[in-house]
Amino acid sequence: MALDSTTRNVTERLDALAAALRAAGVSPERSAGLLASAATAAMNAVLLDALLEENHTAAPVPVTEARAVEQPIRLAA
Repeated sequence: MALDSTTRNVTERLDALAAALRAAGVSPERSAGLLASAATAAMNAVLLDALLEENHTAAPVPVTEARAVEQPIRLAA
């Protein structure tokens, strides 16, 4: 559910940015660059939110003990 909220929020902010750029008279070329950067950041935010949500819903994995190293590691002199 949080992912849907994040997606809607980010979409609304991108739309608001596009409207503000148009209202301010920013050139279409400059607007396109700014909106492309904002869209990339938005996709990263949505992806991060999805990963975090997936991490919270995944079943915990039991931790096993590490076994002892059979031979010491030799370092070059």
